Amino acid sequence: MKTYNSYLAILILLVFASCNSKPGKNKIEASAAQTAVGTAGSQKLLVDTLKSTIAWQGFKPGGSHHGTLGIKSGELTLEGTELKTGTFVLDMNKIVNQDLTDQTMNAKLVGHLKSPDFFDVAKYPEGKFTITKTEKLKEGTNKFRVSGNLTLKEVTKNISFEMSVSKVGDSFIAKTATFTIDRTQWGVNYGSKNIFKDLKDSFINDGMEITITIAAKIA
Repeated sequence: MKTYNSYLAILILLVFASCNSKPGKNKIEASAAQTAVGTAGSQKLLVDTLKSTIAWQGFKPGGSHHGTLGIKSGELTLEGTELKTGTFVLDMNKIVNQDLTDQTMNAKLVGHLKSPDFFDVAKYPEGKFTITKTEKLKEGTNKFRVSGNLTLKEVTKNISFEMSVSKVGDSFIAKTATFTIDRTQWGVNYGSKNIFKDLKDSFINDGMEITITIAAKIA
């Protein structure tokens, strides 16, 4: 087992090194969990899980990988077109890699991301995001500053990001700008040089880029 784990760790580092990399965008700092404030809006929307996505990208020196994470369920409330409250459940079993075309390497990478080294999906099959506060950035626009509690591996931290809300047909689309979180703040520590000091260049960046797109319809 020790030999297999060593081989798998080397494979993960090699496949990260085979891709292009770039610095994380719009890094945000997580803070202590907060209590939701304000009242719900007049329109309750149910999240369309088939049309909603959470895109992710991870980095190391000389490499990166990207993919998506599934959304299991969720709802939003609006007052007119103004976002008020919301929550959605993350399906950690639906971690997908989109850049590795070799199916064996793809499966091994996804399996490693699901393992206790990263998100420990067998123990923590769901994550959750709950909006705690929204603030319109400018009157006459559809852009908001959204704060919310993100729960992964039973660790809850509050994060803030920009999100736009627009109506497309009979759906409302809420989309964030790309932002970067520090995965170690949720106990995802594998390959972090800030935690494991002897990694030299064989590390994986703590910063992980996230872009959220939520499609929802009136319930």
